[in-house]
Amino acid sequence: MIKNIINNGVINMKSKSLIFPTILLALGLAGCGKQELTTTKSQYPINDMAATIKGTSSAKKVTYKLNNQTKSAPVNSDTFFFTVPAKTTAQSITIKSGNKTKTVTVASQNALAKYDQFAKKYNKSVTQSKLPTDLVARLQKAQKTQKQSITDLKELAKTDPSAAAKQQATMSAEAQQLNKDYQQATKAAAKKTKGQTLNSNANGLTTQVKTANYQIRTNVDNNQLLSMALIIPTAKLKTADGQKDFGTALALMANAAGANSKEVLKQFGDQVKKQKNNTSSTQTHTITSNGIHFKTAVSAEKIYVFMTK
Repeated sequence: MIKNIINNGVINMKSKSLIFPTILLALGLAGCGKQELTTTKSQYPINDMAATIKGTSSAKKVTYKLNNQTKSAPVNSDTFFFTVPAKTTAQSITIKSGNKTKTVTVASQNALAKYDQFAKKYNKSVTQSKLPTDLVARLQKAQKTQKQSITDLKELAKTDPSAAAKQQATMSAEAQQLNKDYQQATKAAAKKTKGQTLNSNANGLTTQVKTANYQIRTNVDNNQLLSMALIIPTAKLKTADGQKDFGTALALMANAAGANSKEVLKQFGDQVKKQKNNTSSTQTHTITSNGIHFKTAVSAEKIYVFMTK
């Protein structure tokens, strides 16, 4: 009977040839449906301003939440990566890929300063850096001689009150004129430095300053300034204007954070000189002043200075 069934074509070699490929195809599809998700680490440190999460996935993209917002990262050749800006506290990041999830931890970062105070101090310094040199000299002289002038005036008043009154009137007029000149120069300097100052409020990782010669990025978390990056194209640092602007910005950043700007600039200059004789395309070096770290990264196209604590 079995022979008859076979001979009648219910099961023949042709049908067998169709059955087995179909089974193999089904098994192959089942294998393709298996989801994979891994990360290179379970705990990620902060590198300069953020942590870079890396891993593998069998999906076309992975999703994750950052600051209550769902974000995605593409998967290329089974690998993915995305960055998580640092915060003052550790962060737990859950990554999803198909029906798979993976949770990793991102380390916290120490704050440099309260952002609003830092921005106010930095912006004031930026404006003052554009004041006329003769006005700066007058201000410095007045600051140095003020205490002694008051002492001399008191002594003169004991012996010659009339002369003391005239001298006081002259000093008062000079002070008023100096203050007027200062206010006018400050307004003019503020116009010149428009686009070079920090916003009064900021949050997250943002590029705040973009000029022809340099850029400044900040990472702020709940009014805590965690890090800053000063970036300049290598070609710009070879020009006089580029060197001046970059050096001024770096010095003012250092001062506002409480570091010794002169020492930072000296060490940075020494590092750039060494780099000229180095055939390596990329090199890093860290300068530390009063607990503030300045990590320089030099490449063929750009120079980065990351300021952290």
